[in-house]
Amino acid sequence: MTPGRQSLVALAVIAASALATWIAWRMAPPPPPPPSAEVKAVFDFAPSAVRAIDVRSWQGAIVARRTNGHWEVLAVRNARADAEDAAGLTPPSQAEIDQTLDTLVREIVTLPEIDRFPLQAGALRDFGLEDPQATIVLQLESGEERTLQIGQLTTSTAALYARVLPSSDVLQVGTLVFNDIAAALYRLRALQETQVGGDA
Repeated sequence: MTPGRQSLVALAVIAASALATWIAWRMAPPPPPPPSAEVKAVFDFAPSAVRAIDVRSWQGAIVARRTNGHWEVLAVRNARADAEDAAGLTPPSQAEIDQTLDTLVREIVTLPEIDRFPLQAGALRDFGLEDPQATIVLQLESGEERTLQIGQLTTSTAALYARVLPSSDVLQVGTLVFNDIAAALYRLRALQETQVGGDA
């Protein structure tokens, strides 16, 4: 075989390989979406739709409402700091209050749903939902209220059982929700003056 013909054969082989690669690439199924793309939030509305929040937990309580883009704190009770401890602190500015509550509302509204399954009759106590560790009530601009109840840790201790009323389904959510509540209570502790009801 002459050198010229060898070159043509080599080019033909390269072209055939490139064509086969291109065909295989076109026929390959698309890659699966990243895990974050499949995450579903517990709530189906935007944080900006929330006009009031009422948090009752073993950590304490926060009651606040939003008017004209600013948050007004109606009551704070931090279980780890009494009113006397808070008396010497500088109260947060309006901007700090707004940032703190905007962050808390955003983290709660966008809380990822890890799992969901129907609740069987009489099983609330099995998930710690008969007497929840925390109850969070969000009032929306429409006047509707949505309530998130948080129960006990799952068997693996990697998540918490929860439910969003009025649905009876049991959810699994991340444990960082308690970090979010604790952070808000810490930043607002200087406003602590009154006890809010009782523990959740």
